[in-house]
Amino acid sequence: MARDINASLNFRALELQGSGMLQLFEVQVQASPALYEYWTDYNASITYFQPLTAVSQTYTPFPIKAGDLETDDGTKVPAMQINIGAVDQQIVSYIESNDALRRNRVRRMIVPYDEITNASACIIDTMYVDGAFIDHENEVATFDLTSKGAVANITVPIETIRRDQCGAVFKNASTCLYAGAETSCRRTKDACASKDNVINFKGFPGIGTKRIFFS
Repeated sequence: MARDINASLNFRALELQGSGMLQLFEVQVQASPALYEYWTDYNASITYFQPLTAVSQTYTPFPIKAGDLETDDGTKVPAMQINIGAVDQQIVSYIESNDALRRNRVRRMIVPYDEITNASACIIDTMYVDGAFIDHENEVATFDLTSKGAVANITVPIETIRRDQCGAVFKNASTCLYAGAETSCRRTKDACASKDNVINFKGFPGIGTKRIFFS
């Protein structure tokens, strides 16, 4: 997970002494119309900004705690848990009436206390709820968070997909299917067409040229 670190945030993080870091949460509790709660694990209300904006927002004290963030290392998707203690009927209602908040967005901001007037001096982790359960005995609700792609059940091909290059092995009997006299191929759609084999072109022009991001 790439992060651009604001200079003020970096300075505060390297201070030998400081006022500490705040954790602020924007939790989407309803998808349509979109409804958000703004909470902090601090013991008093904090006035900061809504994530990625200059809009002032008050974050109210709440028994919320974030677990460790597991980043994508190539073998697993990003994941994190948040726990909400002393579960009240409001939280239970959010869970029961909104499919355990599944697919709803949660943004956690880490902000130096001494930089709460600086909208850029924060780290933002954006995750999506994959499921939730309530431990009624201990009065704790646990939410499993992951990436948007994982929540949306988006699968990724196990082979390289290119928009302008054929992925088939030339003259392969099950993919390329070309059986003519030519001994090489440039693997472009035009080259495939020149061999009257464009129907078996294994490129994907429709995927476009831009990168895709989930926000």
